[in-house]
Amino acid sequence: MQNNLIEKENPITERTVVLLDGRRVTIPLYQNFKIDNHDDLSFILHLNIFNNNNPLHTALSNLVIDMLSVHSITYTATTTRALKKWFESKVSLETILGIESLDSLNNVNTSYQPFLTPLLRKLSIYFKDLVSKELIDFLQNVEKWEERNPAYFKLIANDPEKGAFTLQELESIHSNLNLAFSNNSISLFDYTLAWFLIATGARPVQLSRLRYENIQIIDKDVMIKMPLAKGEGIIEQGYFLRKAPTILADCIIKYVEEYSSTDGSSKFFELNPLKISGKAQQIFEDLNTYSSRLEGKIPVNAYRFRYTLATRALASGASDQEVARLLTHRSLSCIRYYRASMPELQKPIQDALNEEMSFFANAFKGKLIPSLNDAKFQDSAIADFFRLAGKTIGSCGTQAKCYQNAPIACLTCPYFEPLIDAPWDKLLDYLIDDQAKEQTLRIKEINLQAIKAVKDIITLIDSEKN
Repeated sequence: MQNNLIEKENPITERTVVLLDGRRVTIPLYQNFKIDNHDDLSFILHLNIFNNNNPLHTALSNLVIDMLSVHSITYTATTTRALKKWFESKVSLETILGIESLDSLNNVNTSYQPFLTPLLRKLSIYFKDLVSKELIDFLQNVEKWEERNPAYFKLIANDPEKGAFTLQELESIHSNLNLAFSNNSISLFDYTLAWFLIATGARPVQLSRLRYENIQIIDKDVMIKMPLAKGEGIIEQGYFLRKAPTILADCIIKYVEEYSSTDGSSKFFELNPLKISGKAQQIFEDLNTYSSRLEGKIPVNAYRFRYTLATRALASGASDQEVARLLTHRSLSCIRYYRASMPELQKPIQDALNEEMSFFANAFKGKLIPSLNDAKFQDSAIADFFRLAGKTIGSCGTQAKCYQNAPIACLTCPYFEPLIDAPWDKLLDYLIDDQAKEQTLRIKEINLQAIKAVKDIITLIDSEKN
């Protein structure tokens, strides 16, 4: 998209684009347009809301038409309905969008907001002269606005590119991360960093300040003395003590074994905040993730896990004080804005698309084996020394040598081959009990995938016996 599409002389009034199904369609920039999708369902592109004398309108109309080359007709049509609702406010009279436009955007039905923020982000990239510097900063660096102006936090948390993840997106991230580790595609360092972000929601600056002496391993439990983020320039660094969830605990134990340090004051990751942010983005960029609401790859940054953890904690019934401690906030001032951004608000996104986009998948994706003799590799037995006293629970179908995080990381791996006669009930009891230990923070979903996978395995075993 280029600014030269906005011409004062001989202005363009229509454009021809190639749809995802290969059709070439000529679409007017300033008139409603009826278009059929591949299922012969008709949709209206509400383009008559745009005025050809307004450069902002022309830019938005062009961006909407561009979307048809990369998004479904359903998604694009819904975006125009969202714009139509937003344009019922005075924003339709603007020629340049400023930060104050977010006030009217906040008043738009929550179902439509996730369609508008990605569009505005594209506008800020391709038509910088039509967007104020302050609004550009908000769209490109939302994490800076978490406490600067929390009134906009509902927009941040529900932003499909920068905000909290949906359950479908989380499952895609988890399964692809575990798959990449089982394939030896990512290192133990990257895997541990990724799970630190997923399980704790820590800011990059906190992980940068984390030292070996902040990690305490007691038998199978791991305690993390998490540095507070707002400690720069003070004499004594503040901390919050947290217990690591099971998957993260397994990662940390092996990480400490492989990257051990005799100096407890050494940095745990040896990266500054900027490098941690960049590393995190690269780790997830290399995964084959998919977002149903964006119809493409899941954009990931370190802060998205933070927003997700907070909103899902509130949805589980956590108090403001508990969420503030979970996020290592020194005050409760921002938590009420998290409440306004709870995951229930993301459900209407699917309704607005007017399509069924439910995510159908079992947590367990491997195959059962009656004995190790039936395993793909008979010398790849996986045992659980922490929870099941070293009993064998299955086999690795890749020989990727990532069994050090067994069995938790294995449970959702498609190459995992669980033994039918392994003590799955005992492992399930342990995981549920471990989840219950998080009750002070009421985060019930950290071990959800592992618990679901074990339940899936038990169900499959019972069905085979019957």
